[in-house]
Amino acid sequence: MEMIPKDGLIGELKVLRKQSLSLEYRASSDCELHYFDGRLLRDLCANDPQFQVKLLSKALARVSELELRIICNAGSNLRQRLARTLLRLSAVYKVDAQHSGDELIISQHDLAATLPASREKVNQCLRHLRESKVVDGMQGKVRILNRKALEAYADGVASTSLEGASTNAAAKASTKPASAGLVFDGG
Repeated sequence: MEMIPKDGLIGELKVLRKQSLSLEYRASSDCELHYFDGRLLRDLCANDPQFQVKLLSKALARVSELELRIICNAGSNLRQRLARTLLRLSAVYKVDAQHSGDELIISQHDLAATLPASREKVNQCLRHLRESKVVDGMQGKVRILNRKALEAYADGVASTSLEGASTNAAAKASTKPASAGLVFDGG
């Protein structure tokens, strides 16, 4: 499962190769999804070098990000992968200026599919992060309470002493509610 930021583009390489797209998409919030005729996209690439560069740059950036995530996750435990995923999703949510990125609308099932891990293991890790006052959550939502502690978990440097510090820091942190949603506006 992947979260696509506002103005994100998906399936462009398949269209350029004249291959059919066999992906399944499900919106977790209100959004717009624009479909483009493959011929139009191929014509634009053939006739507009700037468009071609932009399109391929986006695709290469996505491939580079995926490669980095695979490398980072290869030697990571589930808690590190979960923390990294929450931070990455938070960055996607921050693209929309209306949202702080601290409240993520995602189910445990979808998190498990993203990591990949079982929903039960994801639930255990989320429970630990809630007990440490790093995140809070309810059905279908995760709110980041202590970003620095979550970053420490992502980096693998969280320890018992840090967890105690994160509890104190979370008590001082603002827990102002934020709303979040994804808008796919193919622009």
